Amino acid sequence: MLSGNMRSLCPLLGVLLGVWLTPARLCAQPAANLTPHSAPVPPSVSADTRPSVGQAGAALPGSVPLPDATSPQARPGEHRGRNVVLVLIDGVRQQEWNGQALDENGRKVRLSELFPNLLQLRKSGIYFPKMQISNPAGVSLPAYADIFAGRRQEKILSNGPPVADFRSHYPTFFQEIKRQLGLPFDGVALHASWTPLCTISQTAPIDPKEDFYRSCGFRSNAQSPAQYFKPEVYGGSRTDIDTFLEVMQEVPKRTPRLLVIHLGDADEEAHLHNKVQSKAGQSYGIFHYHQALRQDDYLLGRIWAMLQAHPFYRNNTYLLVSTDHGRDSAFDPNQWSSHGRCVAEHVRTKPCSGCSGIFAVAVGPGLTPHTAKGSYSHVDLAPTIARILNAKLPTATGHVIREITDTLPLPREEGAAASTPALGKQVSRRRLLRTAQWSLTAPTARLYPSARLRASARL
Repeated sequence: MLSGNMRSLCPLLGVLLGVWLTPARLCAQPAANLTPHSAPVPPSVSADTRPSVGQAGAALPGSVPLPDATSPQARPGEHRGRNVVLVLIDGVRQQEWNGQALDENGRKVRLSELFPNLLQLRKSGIYFPKMQISNPAGVSLPAYADIFAGRRQEKILSNGPPVADFRSHYPTFFQEIKRQLGLPFDGVALHASWTPLCTISQTAPIDPKEDFYRSCGFRSNAQSPAQYFKPEVYGGSRTDIDTFLEVMQEVPKRTPRLLVIHLGDADEEAHLHNKVQSKAGQSYGIFHYHQALRQDDYLLGRIWAMLQAHPFYRNNTYLLVSTDHGRDSAFDPNQWSSHGRCVAEHVRTKPCSGCSGIFAVAVGPGLTPHTAKGSYSHVDLAPTIARILNAKLPTATGHVIREITDTLPLPREEGAAASTPALGKQVSRRRLLRTAQWSLTAPTARLYPSARLRASARL
């Protein structure tokens, strides 16, 4: 408690120290009460892992003050363990993510024009340019099956396996992490634009008590599914905008410790080029593929900003970004619309390098920005994520990526503070959103000069 003379200076001290530290907090409370009390938690929710519904309200990114990164004491609504968010952007070609893409007029499309937010993340974390897919087909379903299980799923070799094999044949990281950490239904979550991902996210049959939140395409196992705003543009998928809106509605109130988000519009737009060309004899064009990638980069930035503004995720969350496959490079290194044809049509024993070569980015507390020297594959993601969350994946054959796990700070329950590093310099002057640790950028108009994009209003 401050003396009477000192208490008269409280309004001035409050202004000097910051508007969030009010004179009432500074002067009216005894020292023993300065530690925030735990928020009330519903009986069915564990107090050390879930915030109350009121504190998980969907506040706009940037509207919540960032916590003191030097203090190991969690604030109300925070928990003391780590969280992991895995974002998978479908079908990103090597030329796009390494800054060598061309538009339809042969003009170079810079990385900062296409992926301004991913570029920020890449500069602020660990960049893995030598990632590889782990399946021999070079198509999506086998890739996601391997990612979820941390091993090659031998019976899944196409996007349409036999009904008996249309499931995960090994426990997935969703199941193992939920079980080992004792998490409730909302403790792990999958939000996917493509419907089949929910089917391969678990072994079958699943005990209802072991089920977890899954929403893929227009199907969800939640009692109150989110509202969708766009029609079914692509067969078997919802648009990435609807997946994004669902994430923004559901994640702040459900607060999963493991969150996987799939965005599929880019691959769908690439396939549309082949479809239009074969049926209409017209060139659909790479513009739409680039537009979808640009959109997904924007959504990625919005999601990360929301997480950093939320007390449950702020300063204790690791973000991993990758893709399921590249695009075929055999016979025409510049083609961009196909993948997997190297195996299916040209009778090769493995996908061509353009299809098998992918990337990954990892950002989070304790991760020093650098470009990884090692080579890794899809099957290494799940064991690494399990290790971050202090769980194990016994049936995985992939290896833990020690370039990530060896630099992790101790969980805050073990006494070490964690803070998310400030992200890289701005790559565009068009800033849509800014907090103390994250700025969301919009790509410049030069990528689509005919669109005459204008700077969006500040959120």
